[in-house]
Amino acid sequence: MKRTARRIVGGVAILATFALFVSAWVAWRGSEIVSGYTAKMLCSCVFVSGRDATSCLREDLGGYTGLFEARVDFTGRAVDSRALLVGVARAEYHDGLGCTLR
Repeated sequence: MKRTARRIVGGVAILATFALFVSAWVAWRGSEIVSGYTAKMLCSCVFVSGRDATSCLREDLGGYTGLFEARVDFTGRAVDSRALLVGVARAEYHDGLGCTLR
């Protein structure tokens, strides 16, 4: 292989590695944002508005189906959410304050 071809292949490999790490970082940060948004919105929808959790998921968070999984804890008045199996968030309902992320 000529010297120029090796440099091109090496440069492409470095760029591909860099792109992979940037993509992983964006996915990591995105999962934190999606899980926090999901937990807060679902908590407010269920405990502040008094709506059914399934209708909240279908009507308010329907566009995100498949990106997250959420669990509503009615006894603890909280919502746990996990996005892309990485980002985890918890929103809790407090009287007089509404829902806050923990």
